[in-house]
Amino acid sequence: SKALAVVLLEQVCRQLNLLESDYFGLEYTDGNTRYWLDLEKPMNRQVCLSQVEPVLRFCVKFYTPDPAQLEEEYTRYLFALQIKRDLAHGWLMCNDNTAALMASYIVQAECGDFVDEDYPDHRYLSLYKFVPSQDGELERKIMENHKKHVGMTPAAADLNLLETARRCELFGIKMHPAKDNEGVPLNLAVAHMGVLVFQNYTKINTFSWAKIRKLSFKRKRFLTKLHPEGYVSVLELVSYILYRHFEFSVYCSIYVQSE
Repeated sequence: SKALAVVLLEQVCRQLNLLESDYFGLEYTDGNTRYWLDLEKPMNRQVCLSQVEPVLRFCVKFYTPDPAQLEEEYTRYLFALQIKRDLAHGWLMCNDNTAALMASYIVQAECGDFVDEDYPDHRYLSLYKFVPSQDGELERKIMENHKKHVGMTPAAADLNLLETARRCELFGIKMHPAKDNEGVPLNLAVAHMGVLVFQNYTKINTFSWAKIRKLSFKRKRFLTKLHPEGYVSVLELVSYILYRHFEFSVYCSIYVQSE
């Protein structure tokens, strides 16, 4: 319990033979609030060890915007499990058609090809929980999609699930309740594009990482300081210089050849 949390995470990843471990983290619940385990702090300063069996959950912490960036098939499988869990708990919100398509990829990965003799109607799907408000109509949509996946391997089904999920607006978004200066309830989320601000589940603002100068949290105040208008980051400046240099070099090369 006195060890740094990173020791536990490393042991979990070693037990799973997971190579691309940087995408994952350990999560725990205190009351009704979920927290990420701070890897640089000891376990006993974070988790409520007074519980008989404190529960930690191994979860995807950083969602890649492009599943093709994941090099290992096993990593994509773990991402697919996380999407399945997010969908079942209602954390990944989408319309019924998208939910039915994603569920059909989950069924294909777990059950294989659709066979008429084995699945005479949609009731074979009732054993699974895909979304919180699952009903017969949704299961029929899932079955129709499942019929179209004949021959698809489990690995291909997992990748198609991730490709479909990443197009959802709330893909990889975990809401954190907050209030603005006037006391209006909001939700904050951190994603690959920056810090997002939601009113209910409608995105009303995005602070991209390139525009953020400083983030700070003191007591109950979360402050975001932005660069002034017209500011160009070092990365953007280097990219622009390289682009202009490349453009100039190509221009000179064409000019010399034309001479």
